[in-house]
Amino acid sequence: MSGAIEAGVSGFTGDEQADLRVHGGPDMAIYAYALSHYRDWTTEFPEHAGLWGAGALGENLAMDGWDETDVCIGDIVQIGQTLLQVTRPRKPCFKLALRFNDLRLPRRLVEAGRCGWYYRVLKSGSIATGDEAILVRRLYPDWSIRRVNDLSIAPDADLADLRQLAGLPELAGNWRAQVLAAALAREAVAKQNAFREFTVVGVRDETAQIRSFELAPADGSGIPVAVPGQHLVVRSGQSTSRPYSISVIAATHLQISVKRETGGFSEWLHDSVKAGDRLSVLGPRGSFRLDTSSDAPLVLISAGVGITPVMAMLQAATTNNGARIVPASVSFVHCTRNSDHQAFKAPLSDIGARHPSVRFHTRFSRPLATDRIGVTHDSVGRINKDLIRKIVAPLGACNVYVCGPLAFMSDVSRWINDIGVPGIRVMTELFGPAAGKTPAAGRPRRPQHSRVVFARSERSLQMNSIGSLLELAEAENVPVNSDCRSGVCGACVAKVISGEVGYEFEPVAALAEGEALLCCGFPLTEDLVLDL
Repeated sequence: MSGAIEAGVSGFTGDEQADLRVHGGPDMAIYAYALSHYRDWTTEFPEHAGLWGAGALGENLAMDGWDETDVCIGDIVQIGQTLLQVTRPRKPCFKLALRFNDLRLPRRLVEAGRCGWYYRVLKSGSIATGDEAILVRRLYPDWSIRRVNDLSIAPDADLADLRQLAGLPELAGNWRAQVLAAALAREAVAKQNAFREFTVVGVRDETAQIRSFELAPADGSGIPVAVPGQHLVVRSGQSTSRPYSISVIAATHLQISVKRETGGFSEWLHDSVKAGDRLSVLGPRGSFRLDTSSDAPLVLISAGVGITPVMAMLQAATTNNGARIVPASVSFVHCTRNSDHQAFKAPLSDIGARHPSVRFHTRFSRPLATDRIGVTHDSVGRINKDLIRKIVAPLGACNVYVCGPLAFMSDVSRWINDIGVPGIRVMTELFGPAAGKTPAAGRPRRPQHSRVVFARSERSLQMNSIGSLLELAEAENVPVNSDCRSGVCGACVAKVISGEVGYEFEPVAALAEGEALLCCGFPLTEDLVLDL
């Protein structure tokens, strides 16, 4: 428009926003856009040529000679009689796509950095077409609008940068909240990729063989973000570590439930660890995780101690906390030996009482004389194809999570595939101890001592004749992906630059030439160099 118009703390006189939850307010009183960008838009999207031009993106000020690279957070600018201050970039909503009937535009505006910026009004006054914009003061020359915009979409944004940006008092409050959320997420990821001290705040026997350990961060900070189905890695000393599924995600602690295996790591946990002790813990980790965005029917199938991760899933699926979608129905199928071996009796009974719509089916393979069908269990035997078909087929498209011995998960997955109903998604847990795995052919002897070099991390470490390469990396906080820890998923694959790797048991995951799996691998040569 031509002529002058008044600008106050809420923006220009007569300018109104339909949705004040995400638009307008003192920190977003006036939206400015670089006039020069319209040449780029016309070139890139010529099909909208008739719409491009000053005001096309809803800006209050079309500015000639200024763009995001030379406008900074906190800049104080005089235009006409007003004094303005730069507060944040624009992050467009779906209405931009509606305006042009083109779903590509909101994302492209941010990716290209042609986002524009917002002002708050420090001094009210009038602005007229042709008024000169004068930079009165620059507070943060390192924080251009373009840098702030790019940081907001960077998946590997530097934590220090996020913290510094959030600390700028002139930054718009709603943008600060987004930056702080991103910083917290980055901190959570960093904590999940390094061992931390946790205090054992509770110990409870689920059965004679399974014991639960409640773990809370020893530093008093909040528990790390965990998704039902994930696991924690618990370390003893500096070399031996094992993964255990999270069976409870509570507000103040995470719980793992561990089956005693004679002579193993789990026996040490059962015999030596008590309330008040501290454990070195990594995680939560793992790709076996409940899809909390789906309302499809949910089926949880487990055998033996495989019940632990699906317990966390069941608790989440029957808790509507506003942050997840409740499934249309929940079916819980579990097989164990008998009532003496049945874990989580109390929480299962409680969930059944509070949620009568949850369908439970418990099968005992070797019932006790005192066990009664209809009271302690629903059927006798092992989970088989007929039971799976009876539970799953009537549901149609659904999400199925399976945890138990490897052969059990393979059988259940095959049986569900044989049902032939489209839309059934099957997810299985992969990690497990090396016991039961096929020993590596002619298992070669490992050297008493080896030098392992993690090239990218610039670490040279000595390794003795026990433990895996993954455990060595984790003990020294060398960043490495891992999931199953049993040679199945392939997440811990690394390129071998020089030297040779042997295996405690034959990996299931396929490997390319020159690759090695760290979870079950060890050095065959006295010197081994890995691309990590």
